[in-house]
Parts: sequence; structure tokens; C-alpha cells
Amino acid sequence: MKKLNTLAAAVALAVGSQGAYALTPWANGTPDLVVYTSGGAAQDKAYAQVINDVLATSGSVDVFADVDPADPTQTVGARWTAYYFTGSSTLPSGLAGKKILLEKRIYGAAGYGLVPLLAGSGSAGLPIEHLLVAGTTAAQWVANGTQSWKQTISSTNATTYLTHVVSDAGFLGVDPSILLKPGTINYPTPVNQVSTGTPDGSTGSVTWPTNLTAVPSTGNAAFTVLSTGGLVYGVAVTQDLYKVLQAAEKRAGKLPSTVTIGAYDEASLPSLSRNILASIISGKVGAWDQIKIVDTTAGNTVKTLLDPSILSDAGVTAPFVSQTTGKTPIAVGNRNNGAAVGAVAYAALLNYPSVANSFAPATAVPNDQPDEDASLPIVKQPNGTTDTGNLLKDWQNGTNLTGYNNVKSGSGYANRWGIAINNAGGNTKVTAAGTGGDPWRYIKIDDYAPTIANVASADYPLWAEGTFIFRTAKASDKQWANKVNLFTALANALGSPTVANEVNTNQAWGATGIFATTADPRGFTASIPFNSASPVVPLTHKNGGSTHTDIVPVANPNSSGGLALQLK
Repeated sequence: MKKLNTLAAAVALAVGSQGAYALTPWANGTPDLVVYTSGGAAQDKAYAQVINDVLATSGSVDVFADVDPADPTQTVGARWTAYYFTGSSTLPSGLAGKKILLEKRIYGAAGYGLVPLLAGSGSAGLPIEHLLVAGTTAAQWVANGTQSWKQTISSTNATTYLTHVVSDAGFLGVDPSILLKPGTINYPTPVNQVSTGTPDGSTGSVTWPTNLTAVPSTGNAAFTVLSTGGLVYGVAVTQDLYKVLQAAEKRAGKLPSTVTIGAYDEASLPSLSRNILASIISGKVGAWDQIKIVDTTAGNTVKTLLDPSILSDAGVTAPFVSQTTGKTPIAVGNRNNGAAVGAVAYAALLNYPSVANSFAPATAVPNDQPDEDASLPIVKQPNGTTDTGNLLKDWQNGTNLTGYNNVKSGSGYANRWGIAINNAGGNTKVTAAGTGGDPWRYIKIDDYAPTIANVASADYPLWAEGTFIFRTAKASDKQWANKVNLFTALANALGSPTVANEVNTNQAWGATGIFATTADPRGFTASIPFNSASPVVPLTHKNGGSTHTDIVPVANPNSSGGLALQLK
């Protein structure tokens, strides 16, 4: 692999000095191989890195992506991204030197990397909306830098930019079994098509299946499931709530008095316990009025987070009070059915859904419900990590760009103190001083920040191994052997500590993102002290040959070089 330090460096090399070798459909014609993949966004940066490091001839990559219409900052690739490149000479003969168009859909998250592949007679699969690049012209795209292209896609132009095809492979930030639990919030459900507004993944007489319980491993419909390494997930809160938690914890003696309100270094992050987080995401606590502290700086006085002294310390005003209940609702962002982010949090915090009688995540409030103001808590299910960040921004800013924040307040919408489960690698522009970036922040769980080092030391609970699934054989596709070779190279690289080091995020509070595990058959070795330049974790959810997000991770006894765990 080429040792590029960052994704930005990889893209700069691919599209900069050697841009003359890049491919576009209008200049280079029809690809030799078109591959469609779908699934979660947690490994998007690594996906792009692997293309530049492993799959593509250096300098040959053109990138095509949609623009998120709900994001005023014009986030690119929120739903679809496609890469057009020449296969590297290190790939097998059916790929080396070939013009390859590799697309990734993240709309619908992990569930769309699973159910549409398994659906239909004999796992024929369900067609879903994928980004159409082959056959388009330069005039149909907006330049987004050198050899990078974007377009806002809506119902008015969807027929030009989207095509209905069955995914060739799927990406999940978890194992398939945690999602294939019918009747639970984990089981994937359809999202709406951009072109019609009707559910995507149901066509003609074929409907979205609701009874899948396993990935076929034998017979003509067998699938291969490959591990792609581990991923760190996190809990994010609106900026005002972040400051309020800091102020409250300083008064409660949990944070040092020297912590500056708003500071975003690891020592300054406020923390919520697993049990409090479980109570919130399950909807058992409905209003911020119900969460209290003992103020050790004022004679052990019991105060709510809304106490004027705490608000004054935090430098914020109280959020919108329900005109129906007179209370201040907790705003909760769980995740859409079938999202890996949600499944990880529900398993780690609620033991849901695999333990009998476990508490379920709270039911979401429909976006068009007229009496949303009466809800305690107000629960939403954003569809994707970008959507989650936009929801937190709406709650902080009193806006409604997502369509999730529907209670009017003056000339705008209700300002909320919101909390949401998300990936841990977003909002990277926030400084240690707490400036910059979007108006939301990550917090600690049980006093540990969402860093890979804290995962490796067995202290941080929200993480899981990802998987990559595809049909073992597909006689109807003459290119299938080449596609399997591409999938294998892609999955192996995604589970590599080398790629992880190149793409991981250095937040103001520590390094986070993806990592290898010692359970990988290639024999990666974990180091003590933890080495962020070669992130390997000595723990695994793998048991019986497969990973299982719904079990407690344990030390991997087959660790290369001998097992060692670090106590902190």
C-alpha cells in the first residue's frame, strides 16, 4: 500500500498532479466493470482510501457524489458516491488495467446493505436507487474541485441521476445477525425513494421482506460474510446541553473546578453513565426537569439541570418549554430501523433485543404529528450520520431544515437540548478550546471518551466489528468472479491497521474511527501502550466463527504474539 498520511492527501494525489489519467464517462466511455454497493457510512473515509491505496492506478480516480439538500453547508456524498478509476496493476487480471466504476449508496444505512441483497426468490435481490454515472455528460455535473463532481438530486431530476439495480455487495457497521431480528427496531425497514417518495426496495410483485432471520451460507443462495475491522460509535449532544452538563458536573464535583465551560479536550468532556443513557434512549426519562445533581458548592442543594445557577455558569438560556405539559422535553435522536449505529447502542446499553424482557428503544414521534409538543421525550429516528448531525443542529439553532423539529417558536422553531447516538468520527473541526465546527459535541460514557485507545483498554463500550457481504456465486453475472476479487481486496484492506491509521480522525479529545482486531485471521498484534499509528484492539465480539454485537466483547485468546490487556 502507498503510505499516504490522510484521506485528503490521497485525494490530492489522485486528482492533482496526475489528473490527466483520471476517468470520466464523457471522455472515457463505458466502464469495463460497474459495481454497486450499499450500506452504512461509518467506513466511508476508509472506503475512499482503499480505492486510492489499493484498487486504483495512481491518479486515475474521478469522484461523483450527490449534495445533501437538507444541509446548507452542501455536504457531498451524504447518500451516494461513485468512483471511476483504472484498476491497479496489483489486482488480478480481470481487474488490472480495467475501467472500473465502483459506487456506494449509504442512504438507508446498514439495512440497505443487507435486506435488499437477501430479498427475493433465491436471494435474487431487490432493486434499489443507485447513483447513475455511466452515460452522463459533463454538462450534467457541477465541478467540485479537480476531477470531483457533484449534483443535488431530487424528485425533479432523479431519473437522470439514479438507476434501479440490485446491490452487488453490502457494508454493515455490525454483524448481520443483530439486524435480522423481525419485529424489533433493529430490523431494517424501507426508506423513501428520492424519485417517487414511495418506499425504496419494493418493486412490482416483490415486496420488502419482514421475516429474514439469517444470511444463507449454503446452497445456490449462499453469501460470503467478511470482517472489515472495528468501528467506534459515540453519543453526541447539542452545544448548549454540552455546556450545561459541564457546569452541572463542576458543581457536583465530578469535573474539576478549573475546567473551562465549552472546552473540548479529553479532560473537559462531561460524562453520562450507561444507565442514564439507557434511561434516555428507552424513553424512561422524558424531561430535563427530571435529571438532577447535588450541588457540592452550595451546601449539597439538589438542583435540576435547568437551575438558574447552572444556566448562568454555562452561559446559556433554558430551552423551549412544552406549552402542553409545562416541562422541558428531552430530545432524543435514536436511529432509523436497520442502522448499525442504533443496533450497537441498543445492544451495549439496553441488551436489546437479544435478552428477554430487555427495555426497547423509545418509539419515535412521527414527523407530521400535530401534538409533538406533548411528547415526553421527543424521539426522532434520523436516517444516517449526516442526518443525525443536521438534527442536532436544528435542535440547537431552533431551525427545521431536516423536517424533524416541528414545533414553532416565534419566527422559528423550538430550541431543544438534544442527545443522539452517532459515529464518533464526525464534527472534526471543533478545537480543544471548543470553537469551530457544528453546534454539537461528543461526550464521555462512564468517564471515558470515544477513543480507540479506550476501546483497546476495555473501558469504552460503544464499538463493533463491521462486515461486508456478497453472494458467493452468481451464475447470471459473467463478471462475478472479478467482482468477488474486488470485494475481497476491498474488505481485507478495510480491516487493515495501515488504512485505519491513514483515515482515522484526531479529535480534540483523542484519536477515533476504525481499527483492526487481533481476531483477524491475518494475525494483527495489539501493542501496550496503545499505538494509534497501528490501531489494533485485543478484544472481539467474535464467537463461533462469527461476530455478534449483542454479546459482551472479550479478550481474544488466539491473539498473535500472546494476549495482553492493559489496566487503566
